[in-house]
Amino acid sequence: MIDFTIAPDGGEKFEVKATTRDILNWERTTKGGSLKQLMENLHTADLYKVAHFAARRTQQFTGTLQEFEASCDLEFELEETVKEPDPTQ
Repeated sequence: MIDFTIAPDGGEKFEVKATTRDILNWERTTKGGSLKQLMENLHTADLYKVAHFAARRTQQFTGTLQEFEASCDLEFELEETVKEPDPTQ
């Protein structure tokens, strides 16, 4: 769903793909959070939270969200999840 390149301070960059499980965890821990809201109204804090879930799930980061935010920079790429309807149909 979301491909992240994570650059920790003083460490090697690593890549992680946030999946629906990570989005689900984000929704469960974010008041009013939904996939639609995440994709249409991106906030950096939300991206860090999703990336943290993904990095912990894949055992590439073991610290807290606060440690992750303080020590890592993010690069990300979103997959297109909603396609526009075909107007010729």
